[in-house]
Amino acid sequence: MLVVSHINSYYDKSHILHDLSFCVKQGELVTLLGRNGAGKSTTLHSILGLVPRVDGDISFNGNSILGLHTHEIASKGICLIPEQRDIFQILTVEENLQLSVKKGSPWEIKDIYRLFPRLEERKKNGGGQLSGGEQQMLAMARALLNNPKILFCDEPSEGLAPVIVKEIVDILREIKKSGIPILLVEQNLRVCEVLADRHYILEQGQFVYECSQADFFSEEAEKMKTKYLEV
Repeated sequence: MLVVSHINSYYDKSHILHDLSFCVKQGELVTLLGRNGAGKSTTLHSILGLVPRVDGDISFNGNSILGLHTHEIASKGICLIPEQRDIFQILTVEENLQLSVKKGSPWEIKDIYRLFPRLEERKKNGGGQLSGGEQQMLAMARALLNNPKILFCDEPSEGLAPVIVKEIVDILREIKKSGIPILLVEQNLRVCEVLADRHYILEQGQFVYECSQADFFSEEAEKMKTKYLEV
């Protein structure tokens, strides 16, 4: 599905990512973990063509996408749900959704309202009138309507109340069940523990640990979480 091979990423003269290699297989949810500034979002942006210089190789469904423009990468079904959410504040929920519908997508607005009943309740409200959790749900819903082949989620639980985080987790679980692979950047370990198949820990732009979900609770993993994560 997605294969990242020995990438090095640079902003001007700053070398940010160092020889990263990882993959996301069909139907998997893979997490990128690390403290603020570890390189998690830069990894997503490097794949999406948003970093000025990236060396190495990145392939999606067997085809190299390194060097393509961002819109060309997006057209292949690689979809980012950004940390800032980036919904249209002055448009209603339903207008935000209607703008996101892609021809041929298996997801329709009726499916979105089934998965996000809170959005149906607020469909006539403007995007700027939504709570942070509702804006996150709207950002996720818009991504699904765009017929993604893989989802990149950047800190979906950040700043949200625990009850809303639980809703986001349930929604991510349903998306995963539909077969869409997910690359998740997240600092809330409780979210990662209940969703992920595999984990990668970043520190200063390098992988310092990787493991399966089964090994995420091992003695070695606990030591690495204590050393490199906010726990």
